[in-house]
Amino acid sequence: MNTRILIAAVVTSFIAPIAFAQMYGGAQQQQSQQPAQKPSGGMQNQNATKTTTKKVMPVGVKGYLDEQLANSKDKKFHVSLNGKDLALTPTTFHAEQKMGGNKSSTTVDMKGADGKAYEIDFVSSGGQVTGASVGKVNGKSPSSQ
Repeated sequence: MNTRILIAAVVTSFIAPIAFAQMYGGAQQQQSQQPAQKPSGGMQNQNATKTTTKKVMPVGVKGYLDEQLANSKDKKFHVSLNGKDLALTPTTFHAEQKMGGNKSSTTVDMKGADGKAYEIDFVSSGGQVTGASVGKVNGKSPSSQ
């Protein structure tokens, strides 16, 4: 009986970290292989090295926006409003509002290329941004524009 419990505990200790890593994004790994280097003797190296890199997910709205701005060609945050693409630059970050259930909302004031002021509402779950929507345009609801 004790042997069965011990075996179950050992198996669980190996499986649990793998399962939780996959559940929380640990499986989002990119693999790249370095080219095999030739030794000076002219023979190819039979032991090619393999490296694994892990993609780090940005935490919070600030991290999310920093990544979006860095990956954008024009270094602006893009969002769609009434079928039009808006290129926005963040100006002010408001305090995070807890919504319950590990969710939160953060409002960011942004300036558009058209000169208008936009309030963008970001919803986060567990520190990861899950959605963004236009809250206000020049202080008014976007539906009244």
